[in-house]
Amino acid sequence: MKLAIIAFCLILVPAACAKQANPPEQVSKPSIQGRVLQEPDGSPIRKANVQLNGLPEPGLQGRGVAQYSAISDAEGEFTIAEIEPGRYFIVVEHPGFVQSGTGNRRTSITVQAGSGKNDLILHLQPAAIITGKIVDLDGDVMRDVSVMATLVGSSAGGRAVHSFGNAATNDLGEFRISELRAGRYKVTASPPQGSRPPDSKENSGKEQPIYLPTHYPGVLNEEQAVAVEIHAGAETRVNFGLLTGRAYLVSGSVTGIPNKSGMAQVILQGMGGGVSQPGEQELRDGGKFEFKNVLPGTYVARLIVFTFDGGKPAVQMLRLGQPIEVRNASVEGLLLQPEAGGQVRGKFRLDTEQKFDWTQLSVMLMLADGGGAEFEVGGTNGLPTSSNVSADGSFELKNVPGGTYQLVVGASSNNLADYFTKSIHLGGRDVTDSGFAVNAETYLDVVVSAKGASISGKVVDDKGQAIANATVVDIPSAEHRGRLDLYQRSTSDASGNFTLRGLSAGKYSVLAFEDLQEDVRQPDFLKSYGTHGAMVELEEGTRKSVVLKVIPNDAETQ
Repeated sequence: MKLAIIAFCLILVPAACAKQANPPEQVSKPSIQGRVLQEPDGSPIRKANVQLNGLPEPGLQGRGVAQYSAISDAEGEFTIAEIEPGRYFIVVEHPGFVQSGTGNRRTSITVQAGSGKNDLILHLQPAAIITGKIVDLDGDVMRDVSVMATLVGSSAGGRAVHSFGNAATNDLGEFRISELRAGRYKVTASPPQGSRPPDSKENSGKEQPIYLPTHYPGVLNEEQAVAVEIHAGAETRVNFGLLTGRAYLVSGSVTGIPNKSGMAQVILQGMGGGVSQPGEQELRDGGKFEFKNVLPGTYVARLIVFTFDGGKPAVQMLRLGQPIEVRNASVEGLLLQPEAGGQVRGKFRLDTEQKFDWTQLSVMLMLADGGGAEFEVGGTNGLPTSSNVSADGSFELKNVPGGTYQLVVGASSNNLADYFTKSIHLGGRDVTDSGFAVNAETYLDVVVSAKGASISGKVVDDKGQAIANATVVDIPSAEHRGRLDLYQRSTSDASGNFTLRGLSAGKYSVLAFEDLQEDVRQPDFLKSYGTHGAMVELEEGTRKSVVLKVIPNDAETQ
């Protein structure tokens, strides 16, 4: 795993300057002018809102970034004057349109001092629309059903603008989701929580039939959902029915809640890709909880504790025992308590005999279980538990809650970009990929190597022209896909060049995007984009070079 680089900012405060007899000549700031045109006919678009959002430069974390905007006139023309030099992300908005990212369409720009005027041609294309009707199994319309369309490959935490949308059905059971980018979307209909068919009988929340979240064309498992292809300026109609199923009650109480706790909540989170529904609720008197309308599936229960230690808020998340299986009956009378924690100690060593300044490193624990969900170990304000490494290579993390974790190694110097964590052993067992369970005393043997492999190359368009500011990512092979640290990113420079350094041996898929906001760790990501990238196999210390064709924002996915 590559050592994550932790950036530090040094704020320099200049001394007061003496009065200058001859102040330097003021240099005028650059400006931008351009036009907003519609695809594919090139007609001008008026009243488009053009925004320049500043991007922070490396080493300037914490400093404000400039923002500018202008409105296009009847000829689609706009002007933005007095712009601070720097890198900017371009956003163009107009009702009924989405920003185009095809071919060489620019989504970012670098403004340099003394560059005068910069001419831009920006493109919008008519938005795509999904409409339809939601019915029950008898064909009767369903109202107040929430319908969501999500671009294949995107995730809840990283969806780009116009890559998802939602609406609710009206009294005719109809919905309309507008202003979507062209592409392939999965459509999900979610009824109001706990809603039941009219002919079902109330049974105190136990074993009652309810309407279930249903994926188009009428399936419960998201993996069986069929993506809908939508096109710019076109309306695509999607009709399907809600399915029903038996829901159950899960109840019990939590004991052993940490002292000095304020509010405490229980989360019941579904594991895997079934029809399970997550939920959360505040604990009642005696630590009791009761989840109604729980669908069959496997769940993991977690306790979230909110405290105010010394006047400072803190959040801690603890796992409550083994997964809970809900099959064909309610699960009642559970007695849950936080898993016993412990301390994690260990020591670093190099795979070769040489000196190393271990104080440049730090370690951090990431909780990784619960069907692929990842949570940072609770600390003040939810920050992860971390520790600096001592000069002799040792480290210690105290009061770690029970659970399964991965160790992430950080570095404070760019000089360590080619170093990577080669292996992590617990009791002679390699836990680099699998992670490890925390016991009362957990000791890790961590091996670091300077022989990290690298992937370099160039990002080009369909015509072989270099693409600047493209996002390049690598995705490890299936057996290593659970390791968060193996996913790297790089941004191509003005000549389209990029480098990914400090990689461990193995196979990687490497892809370049004009604008990437999806979560590359989602299962659908490689299914959607895998054929657009390059496969690279690395051995320790090797250097591989590839030419990547950029994937535009509206690329057709698989």
